[in-house]
Amino acid sequence: MLFYFNGFNSAIPADWSDNAKLVAVADHARRRGLRFVPWTVDYRRARETATEILQAIGQACDGGTDQAPRGLIFSGSSMGGWFARIMQLLLAGDRPGLRAVALAFNPAFDVGLHGHRLVGPQLNFMTLEQYEWTERDSAGLARLEAAVDFDAPLPFYVYVDKGDEVIAWERSAARHAPIARFLAFEGGSHRFEHAPEALRDFEAAAR
Repeated sequence: MLFYFNGFNSAIPADWSDNAKLVAVADHARRRGLRFVPWTVDYRRARETATEILQAIGQACDGGTDQAPRGLIFSGSSMGGWFARIMQLLLAGDRPGLRAVALAFNPAFDVGLHGHRLVGPQLNFMTLEQYEWTERDSAGLARLEAAVDFDAPLPFYVYVDKGDEVIAWERSAARHAPIARFLAFEGGSHRFEHAPEALRDFEAAAR
């Protein structure tokens, strides 16, 4: 199973054929014989969504035991990359017998420190929903992050574009390079323009 999570103020489109990043990740899952599971996350419900995903994985296990589905990858971009790492760590605590990998593109990080910057009016650019992000919403993300050891020595792969206009790649490198396989590509943007190249590196490194 390969889960893919959207970024903040986004969603998984019904038709992602024109989304090069999603196409690349779905193709990677197909090549590895993994079921591709794109999962839209509303980060106001991050804790509830995490519980739903853990339950779905439990149901996929053989006879309710801790036998892993053949390959388990949590992936995502921006806030989805942060959530992929959180899910990996939550699963490790919930079912220690299952091994999962986290794969992140231009991921957010340290939301417990920076989540307050999200407070205020928001617009989901995929669904066009307008809503208010509150201090309570940020506190929920902070609690979720604090519930795990983000630096735990579990397989973590982080790929970023140096042209990311939202998250400075140097700060991402300082945070992630000590705990993950970290690779930065020249150019690009926060949308992450180098998914095929990143996935080739991931395939080689994760063997």
